[in-house]
Amino acid sequence: MLLGGCATRPTGTQTFTPPASSPNSQVVSVEVPAAPAPFKAGRFALLIDSEPPQSFITSFDITGGWPDGTLNIYNPLGMQMARLEWTAQSARLLQGRQVRESASLERLVFELTGTQLPTAAVIDWLAGKPTPAEGWKVDVSEWHLRRLVLERVQPAPRTVLRIAFES
Repeated sequence: MLLGGCATRPTGTQTFTPPASSPNSQVVSVEVPAAPAPFKAGRFALLIDSEPPQSFITSFDITGGWPDGTLNIYNPLGMQMARLEWTAQSARLLQGRQVRESASLERLVFELTGTQLPTAAVIDWLAGKPTPAEGWKVDVSEWHLRRLVLERVQPAPRTVLRIAFES
């Protein structure tokens, strides 16, 4: 069972202290609403119209972003299937006891999914940022339901990535 959070946004206190050389040395504290947190977990379905067609349905969590981050991918039973770790210079794919390293995150994502994906955009998409990517249609019509639908028609094969965010 999932528990929902409070309906109000949390606030925080920020303090402004002027430089010592300032004629006004008053310290001011201001109550401000906290910035909305980026999505960090959810489920995704990847459909590739290849011969034979391929599809993946899985859950994920992501930390970091571009250029440094980690993506954990889980099977429907919640067991970790894969872990991708990346920096601007290198990437690593861990699947069970198998570890593959590459200078290219795109290469490891291709090995994992079997299709070319715009990795920087995918990382943004999984974090809930509807970033445009060449050749991809970013559908935000279900954004109010915390969902993104992304589709590539050209170049073939047609590929659809559906993301539902949990947190």
